[in-house]
Amino acid sequence: MSQLKHPGRCSHYYRQLLSGRDRYLKEATKMQTSVVTVALFSFVQVLLSLSCFQEVVEAASGRGFGDNIHWRTLDDGKREAEASGLPIMVIIHKSWCGACKALKPKFAESKEISELAHNFIMVNLEDEEEPKDEAFSPDGGYIPRILFLDPLGVVHPEITNKNGNPNYKYFYSNAEQVISGMKEAQEKLTGDAFKHGHTGDEL
Repeated sequence: MSQLKHPGRCSHYYRQLLSGRDRYLKEATKMQTSVVTVALFSFVQVLLSLSCFQEVVEAASGRGFGDNIHWRTLDDGKREAEASGLPIMVIIHKSWCGACKALKPKFAESKEISELAHNFIMVNLEDEEEPKDEAFSPDGGYIPRILFLDPLGVVHPEITNKNGNPNYKYFYSNAEQVISGMKEAQEKLTGDAFKHGHTGDEL
């Protein structure tokens, strides 16, 4: 029966084999960890992108007030107003509000509102988007409220629904009332009328 001539050499080769296997397993584990890390990072990026995309989509959506109108977020609206010199029209409403739901089709179906909207930066704020600034609730937190801001982003509480309830000056219940408010805001907050008024305030 033959015997191994160099048993020590076999042990040496065996140890090398085990060492190589261990290194391979460590590298494989590192690669798996790296793959998992990259996958998680990519997943977070996708979630953030979807979140941002959702905000843009929601801002672009009329939420019942008319998808044919170019809607902005409040922050984007303020920047655009300052750059363009156009006033801002802000609608504050809630998804669960009955009065808001009643106003939406009247607003959305009005061709005159749609035409006047070209002269404004249009913003509609739903639910948690409502600003905490008290300037956006001059006479209370009822809804819906419509407010008008000048191109510098300042709320003008003097522009109210003259044909509505004097206890709720910024509540509009039909298209005719909204049109009247938009025309008043356009007259007071655009062009030379606003420039002269603003200059007078600074003096």
